[in-house]
Amino acid sequence: MIFLDYLGNNVWMVLTDIIYKIHSIHNIDKMRSILLKQLQWVIPFDRATSYLASSEQDLSLCSPITLNFPDEYVQQYLERYYQYDYSRGIKLSANNIVYLDSDICDEKVWLKSTYYEQICKPNFIRHIIHINLAFDNTFLGILSLYRSETSTNFSYRDSFILNQLKDHLALRLHAAHLVKEQTRDKLSTFDCGIKYQLTAREERVLSLMAKGLATEEMCKALVITPNTLKKHIMSIYKKLGIKNRVQLLKMIQE
Repeated sequence: MIFLDYLGNNVWMVLTDIIYKIHSIHNIDKMRSILLKQLQWVIPFDRATSYLASSEQDLSLCSPITLNFPDEYVQQYLERYYQYDYSRGIKLSANNIVYLDSDICDEKVWLKSTYYEQICKPNFIRHIIHINLAFDNTFLGILSLYRSETSTNFSYRDSFILNQLKDHLALRLHAAHLVKEQTRDKLSTFDCGIKYQLTAREERVLSLMAKGLATEEMCKALVITPNTLKKHIMSIYKKLGIKNRVQLLKMIQE
């Protein structure tokens, strides 16, 4: 009840809606774009960015989603990210945490840093709060909110709000990461047709099988008998070196 009174009913309603969208919007980029816009309703900030961890093992970032940032900033940030990254240790630790730049770097030191001089100051950035997104000892990405020199630093209230969202975001990105890993080595029906020299009809049968159609449905779609369909399937299995549909689905993207 204390936490409810602390933020107020309206803020909790917005957070509930944000959490619902984090888990329900299928496209990760669309979800992140909506998230940054809705966060403005509960936390005052001027600009925002969301990056995903790249598939490399070097903690680099990719897939930027931004709010109120020019494209050249994003390019500049990605190109110089490693050179000036003073929060690398947090990413290496793979902890799912909320932190301010002022938490990890003395303000006087930060204001004299090359990162501030070359990246933040030209874009009128003074205060930054981050969610370092991680799950199961894996760094997944980072979400950052920015305030200008004329604004005060982010407060405990702002950190508290982001802490209500961090686990939901990490879980969502982790699920997307698993799907990406599972499908990374799978072939499309087109690529499979080329690699294993399938006929046009066999490629069509393969496509329908990958979609999970039953024998009767495939026969109707192809206008063939079950016996003819079976011959095509056996030919596909032989060319792919497999024995059943379970093995097939492990090879082919749906």
